Amino acid sequence: MLRTQIIGATGYGGLGMIELLLSHPEIKITSLLAKTDTGQPISALFPHLRGFCELRVDEAIPDRVGVDADLVVFATPDGVAMEHAAKLRAAGIGVIDFSGDFRFASMAEHQRYCGRLSSDRAKTHVCHGLLNETVYGMPELFRRQIEGARLVGNSGCFAVAMLLGLVPLIEGDIVEPGSIIVDGKTGVSGAGKKPSSINHFPERNENLTPYRIATHQHGVEVATILERATRTRIGLTFVPHLLPITRGLLCTIYGQLTRPAAAPEIRNVFVERYAGEPFLRVLPVGDAPTVKAVVGSNVCDIGVSVDTPNSRVVIVVAIDNLLKGQAGVALQNINLMFGFDEQLGLARLPMYP
Repeated sequence: MLRTQIIGATGYGGLGMIELLLSHPEIKITSLLAKTDTGQPISALFPHLRGFCELRVDEAIPDRVGVDADLVVFATPDGVAMEHAAKLRAAGIGVIDFSGDFRFASMAEHQRYCGRLSSDRAKTHVCHGLLNETVYGMPELFRRQIEGARLVGNSGCFAVAMLLGLVPLIEGDIVEPGSIIVDGKTGVSGAGKKPSSINHFPERNENLTPYRIATHQHGVEVATILERATRTRIGLTFVPHLLPITRGLLCTIYGQLTRPAAAPEIRNVFVERYAGEPFLRVLPVGDAPTVKAVVGSNVCDIGVSVDTPNSRVVIVVAIDNLLKGQAGVALQNINLMFGFDEQLGLARLPMYP
């Protein structure tokens, strides 16, 4: 059994990891650590876990990190995993990080990302010596590199949707790489568990709020990873919005076509690129993805349309931001890291209605 410790266990990312690992036949959760809500069973914080997980949440002090673990999952903000990764790797313990600490292969890439962060946290990387070892945690792009890796930076939630919608377009030279515009919408859980004025019910209910317009860090993340994967300079404008729903994420991607192309032709490019991918569904032309059709699962739906008079392609991508956008893709990565079947523990149908 793979002994796994979850740090940040009381947030939504940590909770998603707990829920998935409880049904994984090859993984045992050995401890839960957090900075808040400690000293009580996790089921006292999340009552739906009663009878399924009664592990106590302990304070995340340095001496507890990595204890009785083969893998440590950091479901934590930027700047946390980098403080512990060197010690864990020296001890032979695997690391997967939900933040941006280890998504990038160089200090230059990391600093480009940090320029978009809203706080000063993690703007100086204290563990940059491990950046040449880390792998970007997106199986559909870097599956071979993730296999057997022991340090993986999980992709961001919006980045998952954007990359899955853009990779076939860039690889196939279908869109002008400097013309990309992404309109993203996410449920309130994407802002995390900590209360704030923006996710206060009277502010959020019956409202739609754009935020961090053209300055969100996931826009830089996507451009950086696309440029690394395709060796093509990317110009991307990304505007995220908060929806009055709990979970779910949808991105509408626009790009100028490099040549005339019809929707069925472009859809075939997606079908061929993602053939055999266990969690991707390329919808028939004319069908549009919806959040409702993917929430509760690790499924990603992709729809392809073309605005022929204006020579633009329109790609719509829908995922559950807490699963395929976070804990679900993390478990895909863990399965690949440790030689398990990639789909193990992820056979979940979307919840409907």
